[in-house]
Amino acid sequence: MSLALGKTLAEIEQIPESHLCEYEAFYRKQPFGLWREDYRMAQVAHLLAMINRDPKSTPPQLTDFMPMWLKKPTEAEGWDSVTQNVLAHR
Repeated sequence: MSLALGKTLAEIEQIPESHLCEYEAFYRKQPFGLWREDYRMAQVAHLLAMINRDPKSTPPQLTDFMPMWLKKPTEAEGWDSVTQNVLAHR
């Protein structure tokens, strides 16, 4: 998690535990970091699909290569009251 926070381990050791708990709670609901890699790979896959597609066919959309972005969150995956409470009382 240190790389995802953009901090060294020494810097993380200086962060109050309550802040780390907030990061952890937030990350459980809204993961950060790796989505950028997923987006970049989707761009590459989209470009390759566009180059190699049949010109008579419907062109693929970038979101075709990012199915996790099209998925609607379920109630269980939404913000729960515990996470909202942690973030609201920072």
